[in-house]
Amino acid sequence: MDSYFDYPGHWDSPSKCGLRLVKRKDGKTLAIATEIYRQNPGSPVTEVVALLATRILKITGESPGNFIFIEHTPDLGSKLSFYGETFDRVEFDWNGENFSNPVWTRLTKEWVDSLMEE
Repeated sequence: MDSYFDYPGHWDSPSKCGLRLVKRKDGKTLAIATEIYRQNPGSPVTEVVALLATRILKITGESPGNFIFIEHTPDLGSKLSFYGETFDRVEFDWNGENFSNPVWTRLTKEWVDSLMEE
């Protein structure tokens, strides 16, 4: 995570996530949005992922075909497996203005590291 990113959540509630943008060697932009749990006063990343990805795409000035979006949830240090660290590539439909219909694909940390280096 390089910085915090503010976005409107459900009912325009102020929301926040961590954000890392990586300009890859192939010219594509990789965006990694990190859920920050208690520091986020509004909607979780997962619940508004298409809206969030659209906002990030627009601030980067990137085209949808050159934009890769990763949702990251950090490890909460719990014994429960669903609180462990996860990375998901999220792919969307594009209607010319906004992303919609997100589809999540689980990735390993090593795979994400390799995506940052490409």
